[in-house]
Amino acid sequence: MSIDMSAPPSDDITRFLESWTWYRQLPANLRALTLSTASEQRAEPGDYVAREGTPCTHWYGLLQGYLQMYVVGSDGSETTLYCLRTGEWGGDGSLLKKELWRYDLRALTTAQICRIPAPTFEALRNASIPFNHFLSEIMNARMGAFVSMLVASRLLKPELRVARGLLMVANERDDGLQALAVSQHELALICGLSRQRVNVALGEFKRLGLVGIEPNKGMLFVDVQRLRVYVTTEGQAGFESG
Repeated sequence: MSIDMSAPPSDDITRFLESWTWYRQLPANLRALTLSTASEQRAEPGDYVAREGTPCTHWYGLLQGYLQMYVVGSDGSETTLYCLRTGEWGGDGSLLKKELWRYDLRALTTAQICRIPAPTFEALRNASIPFNHFLSEIMNARMGAFVSMLVASRLLKPELRVARGLLMVANERDDGLQALAVSQHELALICGLSRQRVNVALGEFKRLGLVGIEPNKGMLFVDVQRLRVYVTTEGQAGFESG
């Protein structure tokens, strides 16, 4: 069950906010407002942070863990829109449009979350140019990911869906070998596939030298650059054959 922290912001929240350029560039009164109204939430795997059809009351910054944005079809199937990673923010689109959540937001792993209430978010948006620039950047990046995942879920073979899911949880700024603390079950939720089908795809990736698997530690080691090449090459081949 998720836990809301009503105590003053922890040192973790303070350090998290101070790590962002937009926050450091705020005038003193807005920095104080942001810090004083921020709260901390901890969620366990499977906990819902927000539900489709409910009011959007906060902007969420992820200190640690993974949060899955997804929608459920009329047949009960899930389609992942995006996977928020450590150091990312979510909920801004719904706040900007002042609409109800149009998707569910669920913790895939134990998550530590910074919550900024809607009135503070609006105050920052109305007063800070650097904050608005930051919002434009993250929303543009997320839109590209939304399109990629929707294409993958509709048109691509399972291996490509798993590959795109791995890239979604990887650090996009690091092209080297990355250790991802994501289980096959969590990856299956992201990709909208069975755990067995994900296991088959990972076996193929291991054979190709794209991933390494440490089952006892629950870790996947991903060669991000080679996986990107695989997605580009196999995805193009899939479209051409279709």
